[in-house]
Amino acid sequence: MVSGVSSSTDASASSSAASSAATSLAGNFNTFLTLLTTQLKNQDPTSPMDSNEFTQQLVQFSQVEQQIDMNKNLETMISLMQSQQNSSNLNYVGKVVDVDSADATLTQGNTTYWSYELPEGTTSVQYNILDKSGNVVRSVSAASGDLNLDSAGRIELSWDGKDNNGNQLADGTYTLEVTAKDSSGKSLDGVNVYTRGYVEGLETVDGQQYLMVAGQRVLPEDVVGVYNAGTGDSSGSSDGSDSSGEDDSSAAA
Repeated sequence: MVSGVSSSTDASASSSAASSAATSLAGNFNTFLTLLTTQLKNQDPTSPMDSNEFTQQLVQFSQVEQQIDMNKNLETMISLMQSQQNSSNLNYVGKVVDVDSADATLTQGNTTYWSYELPEGTTSVQYNILDKSGNVVRSVSAASGDLNLDSAGRIELSWDGKDNNGNQLADGTYTLEVTAKDSSGKSLDGVNVYTRGYVEGLETVDGQQYLMVAGQRVLPEDVVGVYNAGTGDSSGSSDGSDSSGEDDSSAAA
């Protein structure tokens, strides 16, 4: 179910700093003109004021005003870029994504998903799922020949949230470790692990927009794969599977 877009941004924080600076400058400039006019009216005719000093001050006010105008233009450009980025993020909603993190959240006994990539020469795989204290709560091994790769070379792993004894574990963050071994039993480098989940909506906090993936806030730049949920068609860096784990490339822990 798509939850839509929400915002936690304080409305008062959205006021332009350049506009505030311009208002302050206008007030200071009016005060400056009032003081200057008063000084000119009351100057000693036999010893008139040196015009160079207040001319320099007028030039300084003009320079500050130009800098504020430049800042206004920059704020406008940044606002437009953020609007474009936010609009682009809407494309993620309703999709399944791979996130550049091995940490996934288990909630209410729901199935949790990861995906991973194996290096060449892998003949067997060892999965260890760790709790937040680093304890191994589930351990499974498989032969690489029993695993099917998608077009991006990734395999989906689904976990039912139970430990090795079949006990349902508490909600929280769990980490997947994948060890790849060759035919001689040697561990291989180059295993990449990702969290896979359904994008339920967007949330903006202090001006930063996040994707809500399986109850977690995820930065859009951390997404490394995008999938059309339930269709098996990819729309990004890798071929997709649906969030139910019903995919030819899936494995279970």
